[in-house]
Amino acid sequence: MRHYEIIKIKENGRVEIPLEYAYETGLVKDAYFLVEIDTDLKEIHLERIALPGKKLVEVEFVVEDKPGVLANVSGLFGKHKVNILFNESEELNEIGLAAIVAVVDMSKSNIPLEKLEKELLSIKEVKEITLRELE
Repeated sequence: MRHYEIIKIKENGRVEIPLEYAYETGLVKDAYFLVEIDTDLKEIHLERIALPGKKLVEVEFVVEDKPGVLANVSGLFGKHKVNILFNESEELNEIGLAAIVAVVDMSKSNIPLEKLEKELLSIKEVKEITLRELE
């Protein structure tokens, strides 16, 4: 259900959400949210990615743009109990490549981050990868 509230912005751009809506949406200390900012439209959108207690990693890929690549990547994640919380991809200007950004939870994973990176790079369609642990 959508709710609308008029709020006044605090010092330094801080926003205070009414407590009842904060709890309902998981806006609690140490939760993770994706913030989408559109400066042209003057809009901000928040999307909850994970509640507290997760070990999150942002993964950026450059891959060959062909069917089955995402299935191979997600299959490897599943094999190692890495949970995909968010992903987005886009074609890279007709050069046969695509960019994928994902946020994954490694809190139940059975593989160290460095080994996971090596296994992901062993997928022949994966050309580049960057992993960044989120605090």
